[in-house]
Amino acid sequence: MSTDEQSAEQPRSAPGDLVLELNFVPTWARQPPAANPYAGFEGERRREPRDRDRPPRGGPGAGPGRGPGRGPKPRDRDERERRGFPSRRPPREGPVEPAPAPVAVSFLPERRHLGVLAHELRASGRAYPLADLASRFLQTPACHEVKIEARGGSGGQPGSQLVQCRACQRLFQNLSEFTGHALAVHLDTVFVREQQQAEPPAGAFNCVARCRLSGELLGPPNYHAYNARLQELWRTRFAHMTLDEYRSHIETVREPEQIEKWKQSVSVRTAYRFKDQPELPTLSEAEAQKIFAEQHLPKLALTGRRFIIRAELAQQLTDQGLRRAVRESWFRESRHPYSVMMALRPAFHHMHLYLFRTAGGQTFATSIQPHPLEPRRAVKSIAEVLHYLRRHPGCARHELVEKLRPGMAADSPQAAMVLSPLRWLIEKGHVIEFFDGTLSVPGGPPSAHEPHDHAPGGEAPAAHP
Repeated sequence: MSTDEQSAEQPRSAPGDLVLELNFVPTWARQPPAANPYAGFEGERRREPRDRDRPPRGGPGAGPGRGPGRGPKPRDRDERERRGFPSRRPPREGPVEPAPAPVAVSFLPERRHLGVLAHELRASGRAYPLADLASRFLQTPACHEVKIEARGGSGGQPGSQLVQCRACQRLFQNLSEFTGHALAVHLDTVFVREQQQAEPPAGAFNCVARCRLSGELLGPPNYHAYNARLQELWRTRFAHMTLDEYRSHIETVREPEQIEKWKQSVSVRTAYRFKDQPELPTLSEAEAQKIFAEQHLPKLALTGRRFIIRAELAQQLTDQGLRRAVRESWFRESRHPYSVMMALRPAFHHMHLYLFRTAGGQTFATSIQPHPLEPRRAVKSIAEVLHYLRRHPGCARHELVEKLRPGMAADSPQAAMVLSPLRWLIEKGHVIEFFDGTLSVPGGPPSAHEPHDHAPGGEAPAAHP
């Protein structure tokens, strides 16, 4: 919805456990998202996978001109046509998917889950890749929201505006799409439908149209109410596809029993009565729609250039252009969650979390601000740990014990004494503990005068003044 009215009108996700997981694996072992929350969008056309088990060229099943002894594959156009080869690939059949709407789509972390994530970061004290945190938000619809913004017009002209339904928060590109939605979905909020018996249609009918998807009989194509019935069924049940695509699922039947069944169905007329004034006379569908459009549609329409909606709602958009724009943006964002990362930066700053970048260019988030400490300014036990971590960044706790005290058991009291300064160093930010348990020292590489290794027996090197 519009950002100015988001807090007042947009419902929030129901309370529940945070879906984000903080036990990440290293970068090289990451797998692509297990599920695409936008994969259920209808109308998505995917390239069929290649058959890897097809017979090789020249083997059994090879086409004309491809097998042994059949000669080379004909290249000349006339020769190809003479031998039965098509001159060009036939055009693809089926309805064409509508182009994506001219909107900019970005993704934002949901506030409640963002607060829970901040609490988990503070409790762990570890540093996590910002890109991984953003990806976890993006993979779960309950954890992110979708911002849709109309693009500006060209040549200094004002850009188009979007329309949102105040009742259900659904978004549309124009008023006509919104009007069709409101009449199909929200007409019952004002009127009560009643079934009244009427005379069956007179005349000779040779066929009726039937929806293959639902089995509904729409009537003869030349019947005066045929188009209205087709439009109503499409809007109420199959709005996830285009109207032309839905028309391809209409068939013609000529059985007398189907024609008689349609006559009996239309002999029952639907009348509309005001909910708050049931004593008034009933209205026809056209009369009820006219009153609803004049008195109630302006109250339901909210126009604007930028709206923020829940991700679950973005999956249910009936506007085909907006659905495709959101889906394609999610595909791009799933490869690199740029917009979520940009939204997390000021949010983490506001929550007193810290971001830092490694030498490789990767950004990490942590609740402890990195604070370099020179080993020469520390006591012997702390300087020993700092010296080793500066020379061997990325080691784990058990490696630290093995290298500083060779042959010492990891669970011995002596090993605990070696690791005792580590907790204080991590809490003060002098040592960074990463999500996978590896350790590193903030700051640049060790200076040239630092020792390259430690003396045998675990003695710490002498600190320079």
